[in-house]
Amino acid sequence: MGRARLGLAVAAVAISACASVAGASPPRTQTRIYEAFTSAGTPAIHVTKTVHGSCNGGSAAIDRNDAWRCFFGNYVADPCFSSSAAKGIVLCPTAAWSSSGTEIKLTRPLADGDTGKPSISGQPWAVETTSGTKCQIDTGATSVVDHQRANYFCQKGKDVLWGAPSRKAEPWTIYAAPATATKLTKKVKLSVAWF
Repeated sequence: MGRARLGLAVAAVAISACASVAGASPPRTQTRIYEAFTSAGTPAIHVTKTVHGSCNGGSAAIDRNDAWRCFFGNYVADPCFSSSAAKGIVLCPTAAWSSSGTEIKLTRPLADGDTGKPSISGQPWAVETTSGTKCQIDTGATSVVDHQRANYFCQKGKDVLWGAPSRKAEPWTIYAAPATATKLTKKVKLSVAWF
């Protein structure tokens, strides 16, 4: 191949590569429906502790008919998950991104649960930002700024995530500011949302 043809071929490849990069769609927020049990009713997580306890109605963290707010000893676990194929127990993951958790052997039957089916239509109970910060919803009393509740408390950093994720564009975004904030201006992008 002559030098002129080789040069044209290299230029064509370079232009094609640039067009591919320019036409690439932005990264999307991954959505994951959390599964604590297999379809057969066996734990899908590694059970690190088994305790006795009970659940006081549906989860405050997420609206799912298999998610519960549970108690053992002096501890509150929310969400914990049940399975119709596993009677008498719930599994309470350490976090949405964790592969381990606690098994509660129920001292009384589950009752007064939520009615929503697992889906990605509601508010996630945990998120991860594109910078890798993992945050989980707080079910207790928190602050409100600019009509946004301090919803997600994170493993690292000083920021709290406020309100619900905005799904108007990909990836989703959410307000981020310290818990002591008086105004919300900064948004961060989300790479993962767990439901």
